[in-house]
Amino acid sequence: MQNFERHGVYIEVSEDQLPSWNASTKGAFEVIDMMWVLRKKRDEKGEILKYKARAVVCGNQQERKALASGDEHTLETCYAPWAASPIICECGSSTWMPLTFKKLSRATTERSTFAAPPSPDERFFDDRGVPVVWKLLKPLYGEADAGGIWHRTAKRQLIEVQGFTQSEFDPCYFYKKYDDEHRIDLVLYVDDCWMADTGSVKADNDLRIFRERFKLTLQDEPKQFLGMNIDLGKDGSVKVSAAAYVKAKAEFYLPKPLAEYPRFETPSTPQLVKDYEIAARKDHYVDPAFQKKY
Repeated sequence: MQNFERHGVYIEVSEDQLPSWNASTKGAFEVIDMMWVLRKKRDEKGEILKYKARAVVCGNQQERKALASGDEHTLETCYAPWAASPIICECGSSTWMPLTFKKLSRATTERSTFAAPPSPDERFFDDRGVPVVWKLLKPLYGEADAGGIWHRTAKRQLIEVQGFTQSEFDPCYFYKKYDDEHRIDLVLYVDDCWMADTGSVKADNDLRIFRERFKLTLQDEPKQFLGMNIDLGKDGSVKVSAAAYVKAKAEFYLPKPLAEYPRFETPSTPQLVKDYEIAARKDHYVDPAFQKKY
């Protein structure tokens, strides 16, 4: 609740101010439910770091009510696209930036959303006995169009303000080339982000601007990303695995410890790895129709 108040997530509104207020039922049709979701935040080894509480909007209820009122939500406006596969560039340095909606302090909702507070202890009535609801000013988890709002907000910042180019083939991949032959590559995965650059001062400045715009958390030596284990080599190499996930599943299902089973390497050839790295660094050009769609 302190995060909500600090970031101006909502304002309180008497429910009878809403257009669909029904005096006989003492309710408004467009008000949607919220709930508290408790989750565990884990480290790269699967160990619990902390417990978190998150207020989540009932997005499926929001979609049903929007359709019933003629405000149709579409895939293009509601959901954020995500990277089809990890784009890893062979760069001199790598940085991981986790982005979360609660830290998206300058993103605003694109439609009026009214929600009942997530806990009965937080619900109250005004002096006339009319329920008080929240008018959401920021996108929240679960909200039908929160993902789309975030992607459009980040895209405007990267392209219009900072001069990045969006890939024609992957709407989550953005890159920028500098006149000193250095570059920066950035991949969005909904509200997480992987950034890599070639050690340029100009790239550091772009990263600083992006961080200040959204009040981001920065991790210079990431150990995990989207549930995957990350190992950064001193030579600039990046290794991605699902070691923690596989270990947890193995310990749960197998009759004996994982270390007692034989190990096998995933088959690949040096040429396959080389071809993949060349394809990952290949230039992407923006198609106007694609740009308009996303």
